Amino acid sequence: MVTSSVDGGIVVLYLLGMVGVGYWGYRRSEGLEDYLVAGRNIPLWMYVPVMSAVILGGASTIGGGGLGYQYGISGAWLVVWLGLGVAAVGLLISTELANLKAYTLGEILERRFDKYSGTVGAAIAGVYALTIAITQVISIGTVLGALFGFGLTEMIVVAGVIVVAYTALGGMLSVTITDFVQWCIMTVGVFALALPLGLIEVGGLSGLRAELDPSFFSPTGIGLETVFTYFLLYFLGIMIGQDIWQRVFTADGPRTARVGNVATGAYAVVYGIATALLGMIALVLFPAVENPDLALPTMVLEIVPVGLSGLILAGFISAMMSTADSALLASSTLFTNDVYRRFVDPDASDETYTRTSRATIVVLGAGMIWAAVWIGDVVNALTLAYNLLTGAIFVPILGAFFWKGATWQGALASIVLSAAVVVASMAAYGFGSNLPILYGLASSLAAFVVVSLLTGPPPREKLERWLESIRSPPSIE
Repeated sequence: MVTSSVDGGIVVLYLLGMVGVGYWGYRRSEGLEDYLVAGRNIPLWMYVPVMSAVILGGASTIGGGGLGYQYGISGAWLVVWLGLGVAAVGLLISTELANLKAYTLGEILERRFDKYSGTVGAAIAGVYALTIAITQVISIGTVLGALFGFGLTEMIVVAGVIVVAYTALGGMLSVTITDFVQWCIMTVGVFALALPLGLIEVGGLSGLRAELDPSFFSPTGIGLETVFTYFLLYFLGIMIGQDIWQRVFTADGPRTARVGNVATGAYAVVYGIATALLGMIALVLFPAVENPDLALPTMVLEIVPVGLSGLILAGFISAMMSTADSALLASSTLFTNDVYRRFVDPDASDETYTRTSRATIVVLGAGMIWAAVWIGDVVNALTLAYNLLTGAIFVPILGAFFWKGATWQGALASIVLSAAVVVASMAAYGFGSNLPILYGLASSLAAFVVVSLLTGPPPREKLERWLESIRSPPSIE
């Protein structure tokens, strides 16, 4: 499956364009807030596309199409849960997050509890975000390798260097612009080109029904246990992802954050159904594809005219890059804000902090590329990251907003105990079991409540400052 020179040229120009946008962001960034949260002034019309681009990456596009290829319409559940999780953030805590004017999840844990729970939570979230970036770079390398006929290792390195370059140069300002462009490309590619052309090839939905087993149209065809697993991992996990929260921090106000997240969730649900349908179309047209994740690229190259297919393939790559850059920036922000600035140089100037953030992106990016090339089992690494993120810090994060009686001792005990329980449970039951995350959530909740009751109530003045910070609208300077 090697692409034509025209389509290949379109993809190459797109990749070079991303680096150019990174340089533009480097020239336009005027301070720390520009670099980390795009100046906190992203309007609603831009917020929805860029938040959508964050959550709809390789797993949602290439992976979602692969699930549709294997299981039918029920393959959409992975993306549906991601969308519903982002919508839940909008309905439950987006106003408070926008009001806090923070940079990281760890910073919020510190404000509500203490620096130790903030640091441990930030470390777990940082590893999770970096793992997300690793998987996206592997996905990009896989697609590029299939398109151009080069080895996977070479294409992973190329993809990783490009993502690191434009992210390090311009930070969130560059990521915002690239994500907006990437959302436009992937939306046009999926909804205006790939889906209509694919349906024409199979004779519409009626033709698709005639060719496939009825189980492919069942919403539970993938299995109820798998649907529940996706809920635990993706719905709960994305609600507390630093990449999602950091995007919320870029909103120009609480209303943009709230409405934008709900709208993003709705878009993601539709997108998930569309990619699952594309996978089903690919199964009818090309039933012998060995790797389901390559079903969509194969279909595009075969049925879409030259030139347009290059645009669609650029859209698929866009979806993966938009998640990779946000995840890499999120990981860097967590480690620099919640480790370096907290323990190494608390009095660092914004200029020093921005330079440190750029350096951290380069270091983490190098590790990301190395891990993408050499890691043994990406699925297990991703499962470990999601299990730790959800099992260890979901309860204290939501408790920070919804339980006034929570204490720092309860939060720290919850994070440490549940992290140990998750790791031990995965060692005992394996990565494919739901028990680690269930045991993690149960132990996290028990420790959080019991220890908070034993050590409470929290200091009145600190609690009042916290409540005032999440309820008051941001000040206008």
